[in-house]
Amino acid sequence: MTLRLRILSLALGAALAVLLLFAVPLLLLEARSASDDLEQSATATARGVADYVSASGSDRSEVAAYVARVNEREDDTPVAVVAPDGTTYGADLPGATTAAVSGTPDDPDPDADGDRDGPFLQQSGADVVTVAGGRLIRVQVRTQGAPTTVLAYVSDADVRSAAAAHLWPLAGAATLLVLLVGSAAELVSRRLVRDLDRTADLADTIAAGDIVARVPETGPPEVRRVAHALNGLAGRIDELLAAERETAADLSHRLRTPLTALRLDVELLPDGQRTDLESHVDNLERTLTAVIHEARRTAREGARAGCRPGPVLTASAAYWQPLIEDQGRPVEVAVADELPEVRCAAEDLRAAIDALIENAIAHTPDRTAVAIRARVDADAPHLVVIEIADRGPGFAADAVRRGRSDRGSTGLGLDIARRCARASGGELVVAREAGWTVVRLRLGPAAPGPAQQSHRGI
Repeated sequence: MTLRLRILSLALGAALAVLLLFAVPLLLLEARSASDDLEQSATATARGVADYVSASGSDRSEVAAYVARVNEREDDTPVAVVAPDGTTYGADLPGATTAAVSGTPDDPDPDADGDRDGPFLQQSGADVVTVAGGRLIRVQVRTQGAPTTVLAYVSDADVRSAAAAHLWPLAGAATLLVLLVGSAAELVSRRLVRDLDRTADLADTIAAGDIVARVPETGPPEVRRVAHALNGLAGRIDELLAAERETAADLSHRLRTPLTALRLDVELLPDGQRTDLESHVDNLERTLTAVIHEARRTAREGARAGCRPGPVLTASAAYWQPLIEDQGRPVEVAVADELPEVRCAAEDLRAAIDALIENAIAHTPDRTAVAIRARVDADAPHLVVIEIADRGPGFAADAVRRGRSDRGSTGLGLDIARRCARASGGELVVAREAGWTVVRLRLGPAAPGPAQQSHRGI
């Protein structure tokens, strides 16, 4: 998971956790509030019907008609009236008969306050009876003979619907809050990751060999500190490379001076004693030149070694063409167009190809066919394959080991090619295919330079 996604998930997770902590008690509170509101509305409806029953007396037809009109209202609570003899008017409510005869609601003493208003106090207090699927609000009215019970029904489904109606706006507000938090986290993560990407790009650029590049020291303090450290590291690497070049130049000067003096002393010797010593001095001078040349490789090529293999292979084939023609060898040169750059210095690649072609010529009879090919690897398009093949008898598989040869040579040619392939991130493969001895170099791609660096997405 990327840093940007981590920041985004952390912010959204924290916001959702806070909303969840508020949502649970809020859900319970809204459910309780909706239940209380519906019970109060049902109580008001029941008391209104009870007032009408107490005013109409024993005229049951009027009571039945009034209750029917009340139940026809869409926004009102279902109501039923249970007469003293058990006759029920109005809606068919669950548990109505049982609620009418079970218990007695709170019926205050008519003269408890001493003001003698008992004859005018016709209704009892309202109480709640739990039934299947909801609750009944029960109010009893004093009528002749026995009390008449008025019941109003509040269903659990209505309570849930009322609570949901109150919660939908809150859910919309919570969703909007989550979106705002996500947008803010995305903005912050983009700015932070952008600064980190610039810093990482500098590290990649330095690794690719551009030690002059520097990253702006902007962003949060921690990112600025990392950028400052990388800029200092790049400067230090530049200083070390300059010191290395100076050391190599100084080494060249110091070693060549005594070597020149040694050559002059050798020239003063008699001819019979001078020949071997001159040969040794020449070998020493060539070795010293090779060592200095290798030490200055970084100064010549930079930290990023790379070349186009096509021109190198073409030049090597052209160099060996006269000898191949003199020996009457059929030759095939097939170099694909636009081969990608490989992670190998041109001089090293040329030395490896020359060693392989020389092996193919030196260890096979005259008129033996030779093939020189270069293409992109079909299985791994980022690799370049160079093949030097011949129709000779082949050689042992362990000939690629340094110093090993089954043909009387030094055995270093294949090792040079193998080290070149491995240095580029590839490999050297020796195979026998359809009568051909094939030495195959698989070369890895060159590291991208500063202009080729791909910027990370933000």
